Amino acid sequence: MVRKVLVALAILTLIPISTTTSTAAPSKVKIGVIYDVGGRGDDSINDATAVGVAAAKKKLGLSDLDVRELVTSGTSFDRENRIEFLVKAKYDLVIGVGPSFNEAMIYMSDKYPESQFALIASSGVESLNVSCMAFDLNQGSFLAGVMAALNSKSRKVGYLGDASNPSNSTNLKNFQAGVKYAASKTKVLAANSSSSADSEMAKLSGEGADVFFINWSRNGSVLTATTKLTKAEKSIKLIGIRPDQYFIATKDAQKFLIGYVNQRFDSAITDLFSAAVSGRSITEEVDAVNGVFGRNYTLANRGIDLIATTANSASKSAVTRAKSEIISEKIAISN
Repeated sequence: MVRKVLVALAILTLIPISTTTSTAAPSKVKIGVIYDVGGRGDDSINDATAVGVAAAKKKLGLSDLDVRELVTSGTSFDRENRIEFLVKAKYDLVIGVGPSFNEAMIYMSDKYPESQFALIASSGVESLNVSCMAFDLNQGSFLAGVMAALNSKSRKVGYLGDASNPSNSTNLKNFQAGVKYAASKTKVLAANSSSSADSEMAKLSGEGADVFFINWSRNGSVLTATTKLTKAEKSIKLIGIRPDQYFIATKDAQKFLIGYVNQRFDSAITDLFSAAVSGRSITEEVDAVNGVFGRNYTLANRGIDLIATTANSASKSAVTRAKSEIISEKIAISN
């Protein structure tokens, strides 16, 4: 009930950024960061967050900022327990890394309405005291479609998604739109995977797909499948997403990777730290319909981008043009 009242008030007032009062001096502000399972060393969202913490402290001149780092074991009880530990220890801001903290944040933000929380790479919590720092993968998916279409020799490109991801269908729609924008005669072949990418990758490759956009982060079976296909004399190119997919950071992946959607976790962490030491919270509209607040990182605010590695020059030029047209809203992105 408290959360619903707070959300209603936020929508009625239509204030893009609200502030919370704080008398803590910057040197006395305490920030807690709870990494997902495994913590540092995952070549994924935890490492990206850790890099962001170091970058934020340096950029803001806060080398002595009290940042407590914890790692969850992954159970619901442990996530809630670690959040509560930091709240009771009087940390001014408690940050959870990744959408796996959604349920724990929903419960704890309701239990401690006077405390401030944040989630990295999530838009799944409807609470005014939780800043959801989200990344617009719909824009990234469109650009991936442009790159895939113009690097395909077969005129067939693949999309590998995760059906459990609530944004999967919209991401696919934007990928398809990007392909059509760049090469209208190129066909999109799509599949979803739940545990392993082997069979789906083989199926799509068998149907002619030679460039794949991988919107799936469960494990490294994408790379295993790609290696198998190349040994069978299949030419495969990949477009991935960073930092979600640890496997595209590996040396073996570089043989196949032509580009990746990059989410600027460092920007999100810097913005959160800056707000915290100023006694503010970030509550811009992320999803006003569902009452989600925080900040949405897009091409316009340089929070997301498509980075070309070995993609051809024609696709690089087309991606650059598409970025400008998305920012100017000449290209409409589905949300």
